[in-house]
Amino acid sequence: MNRRIFVTTALGAIAVRASASRSAMAEELEYNMALELEQQAGGQTPAKKVLATMPDKPTLVDFFSKRFTTSNHCLQSATRALKNGFPEETILACLLHDTVLTMIKPDHGHWGENLYAPYVPEKVSWAIKYHQALRFYPDPANGYEYPEMYIRMFGKDYKPEPYLEAEYKFAKSHKWYMEARMITMNDEYSFDRNALPTIEPFLDIVGRHFKQPKVGAPRFPVREFYRAHRGFWVQTFDSKGKTALGHLRCRFPT
Repeated sequence: MNRRIFVTTALGAIAVRASASRSAMAEELEYNMALELEQQAGGQTPAKKVLATMPDKPTLVDFFSKRFTTSNHCLQSATRALKNGFPEETILACLLHDTVLTMIKPDHGHWGENLYAPYVPEKVSWAIKYHQALRFYPDPANGYEYPEMYIRMFGKDYKPEPYLEAEYKFAKSHKWYMEARMITMNDEYSFDRNALPTIEPFLDIVGRHFKQPKVGAPRFPVREFYRAHRGFWVQTFDSKGKTALGHLRCRFPT
């Protein structure tokens, strides 16, 4: 993807939303880049008026193939992590990190954590949350440079919002810092429009680490999320309380 051309053209449309914060603009821009990848690959996009029929008990894999509009980008990110020999939980975090952008863009790290907390190890959902802030802070020692597109968008003197800076400082001193940092290391470079990654290499990883919570102990604030999205919900467990991949149930607003 020619990012210079893309950023130049996309920013014009995004910048007209004068009320949007700069970090929100960054999230929308990255979503648009991921969406372009999905369109190139013939995947799910908002332009499709008729959604593919989901099975009665859809799995995470079904959502990658039939619902998520950022599948290609997330699969590229996970593929990069896999090739770099990162731990399985890091690969899973890369696989999931931007999928929530299908439904909501601002503060997608926070929403992503809430979405996946019942299904994944705690450090995976933690990493998904804090990668949002870490994107704006370079870490050359670990191979993460400040994204060039942010410099073109905001200028060299841009300072993220105070809450992002506070989250960065908190994450920087946390024992799981590298879990979130490794997402950013595999995120910025995963916009190859010629790449056609698939979910198959990750099925075993998903099967081992993407689980359902025990009946009676859901950790996900379903009512709050439902009110916020007016039509999105997560089925926290099936009738037996467990399943191999999990039942991620979703109704998209019309």
